[in-house]
Amino acid sequence: MILRNTTKTKIIKTSVNFGKGMSFHLDKSGQPIKTEKGIRTHSYRHDKIEPNFPVLYHPTRFTECQEMNLFLMHRFEGHFSLKKNQIDNEAFSDVYHASQPGKPLDVKSVRSIAKHLKAFLDWLDKDDASYFEVIAAPLSKQSVDDDISRLPVWRYHKHLCERVETKDKSKRISFNSAQERIRAVKAFYIWSHKRGAIDSLPFSLEYKQVRIKSKAKSGVSSLFQLPTSNNRSGGLWKWVSNLSIPNTLKQKEDSPDKGLQPYSPKELKQLLETNTAQKETYKLYLQCALLGGLRSFEISAIDQKDLFNPDEKENEKRIPKLNIVRKGHKPVRLTIARVLMKLLYNHTLTIQNMKRRTKHETNHGMDNSEHPLPLFMNSSGSRISEDTPGNTISIVRKEQRKQGLEILLRTFHDLRATFATYVAKYLIDKGESESSIRQTLMTLMSHESFKTTKRYIDFAKSVSVDAYGAMSEWVKDIYGDVNELLMREAEDATAS
Repeated sequence: MILRNTTKTKIIKTSVNFGKGMSFHLDKSGQPIKTEKGIRTHSYRHDKIEPNFPVLYHPTRFTECQEMNLFLMHRFEGHFSLKKNQIDNEAFSDVYHASQPGKPLDVKSVRSIAKHLKAFLDWLDKDDASYFEVIAAPLSKQSVDDDISRLPVWRYHKHLCERVETKDKSKRISFNSAQERIRAVKAFYIWSHKRGAIDSLPFSLEYKQVRIKSKAKSGVSSLFQLPTSNNRSGGLWKWVSNLSIPNTLKQKEDSPDKGLQPYSPKELKQLLETNTAQKETYKLYLQCALLGGLRSFEISAIDQKDLFNPDEKENEKRIPKLNIVRKGHKPVRLTIARVLMKLLYNHTLTIQNMKRRTKHETNHGMDNSEHPLPLFMNSSGSRISEDTPGNTISIVRKEQRKQGLEILLRTFHDLRATFATYVAKYLIDKGESESSIRQTLMTLMSHESFKTTKRYIDFAKSVSVDAYGAMSEWVKDIYGDVNELLMREAEDATAS
């Protein structure tokens, strides 16, 4: 009896050199120099190192991993893209435009694609299928027939559709998640076909122009607008395929406000009572989101130089602030509650943090402006990845599954919505004017649009009186403190 290896695919973050001018090292006799493991040593004329590049690994799927990893590298470098190159110069031909490199992706986007490919590779392994299994001739645009439906990519498509439709909440995935997964797989197949790894595509593909209506800018007469060439006007050129999740499978949202999903008191209690939420670091990740409205990548970017003990006498009038870069690469000095500042400061005093600080300073030196000392570090003394705080909810769900408990449906980002909603709720209960509440929320959340802020205010108005639930013990201290600090900050700005 042969035991099937059930080890799942892993994403390993490793250092990859994307430099130019690679050459192998040779000894005096012209023979290649090798490491103890027999690998030829090499170097680059110009180094370009990405320290946390995601690489897929599976112990029995070496070929697929090699192909997928090369695909990720080509996406990262811009060697492959499904979007037409944008070069705003009519003097060049379409052939020239098509020959130019695509737009490189940042490592965060590549990491997202890697997760989608990991899910596909896990399914291939479980189904004992190979992505190389395609048909001998290109497909038409007609619906998938019985022969085509047996191909792995279409069986995977069916698997995703079933997960979108299932009533089992522990297995269900959102329509958007399924769509992103199939798009990543589709792009991987197109890349494989382009480089000759597979003979044909197992789905239809057409490069067509999609018409997009656009309004003229206000105050600008069409008489003064420059004409455009016919081959690029009136729409966007893109690859269109029949391999997609049908719109008919879109789930009905439980909440009428699709983008606003704060935790209910029951869900907060469900989260905060888990063993994971009691562990020091995970607990602090959750507190950063719940008490400060911080996103996962913002938490990972906190530096120790911004932290202080608010209980010390000389810091009584000092306003707690964090220098962070928010969404859209927007640098801000974010005001936070003194209670949250104290929690962050206390973390710097833990034995674990001190040990990791020693490793960081050994590698980068003390007070290195290019490598500031992070608050949250991994076991090597390096800054944690942007996804680490957000992964706390996944760990919570694993714990709940293991214990047979109800699975938490809310995300880590929903804690930010909870923070904004309860801030608004607290200020409404306090009798603050809507303009004052709006200004407070826009400052705390770094919203550029009042429309986004107003949604939180409107939602807070519909929350019941006893809304705080598991947060009731400290909600007044947290949010009252924030409001007081913002008022003091405004007074200091006026005085200066």
